[in-house]
Amino acid sequence: MSTPAASSTARSPATAGLDTLRRVVDSGLLRCAVPAALGGAGTLQDLAEGAAALGRRSPAAARVLRAQRLAIEALVRSPNIGLREHRLGDLLSGEHAGTLPASLSGPALQGTDTGRGWLLHGTLAGVANLQWIGWSVVTPVRLGDEPPVWVLLGSEDSGLRLEPDRSAPPDSRTAALHVDRVHWREDEWLAGPDLPQQLQAVADALSGGLRHDARRGRTTASP
Repeated sequence: MSTPAASSTARSPATAGLDTLRRVVDSGLLRCAVPAALGGAGTLQDLAEGAAALGRRSPAAARVLRAQRLAIEALVRSPNIGLREHRLGDLLSGEHAGTLPASLSGPALQGTDTGRGWLLHGTLAGVANLQWIGWSVVTPVRLGDEPPVWVLLGSEDSGLRLEPDRSAPPDSRTAALHVDRVHWREDEWLAGPDLPQQLQAVADALSGGLRHDARRGRTTASP
């Protein structure tokens, strides 16, 4: 026999994921160690202590924090000022979701030169924080024989397909992201090959929150 009261209070994965992102925003941790001129407040130590505390309460929230905060840091570090001005404010406020691959040293997408831009293809595994309100993913792309550069793709781009990760907490909104002939222009370039090194200090600060995921049988994401 059905129980209407129970079903009416059940949250969909999409709603749960957005609630988790809002919890991360309300914690104030997204602004920690961001320059004050760009809307930041707090220190790297504040971020490390807050991430560890958040991870003890909610491993899913710690995953979302990692995704959103590292996407923010990538924009803070980017020399592409126009791209930073376009996205950074919405990421800090949680009006837009940001994310990266589970490992920054994982395989890069491949690019094919069309003469009028590039067509990107490949798969990113274990990508968290893919919220229904819209998201941007910071991802490495190999263009020809050069070392991978980093670009920003958005949920509005044609050619992106999600395959949900059924083993992850639904409120972390984690999925494999399949990229099939996504058109990319070089003015959407984010950073050079050294971006992972530039993100390392923030990734280390966030790692304390992710360790609690291992207690649920999952591997801690590597920076």
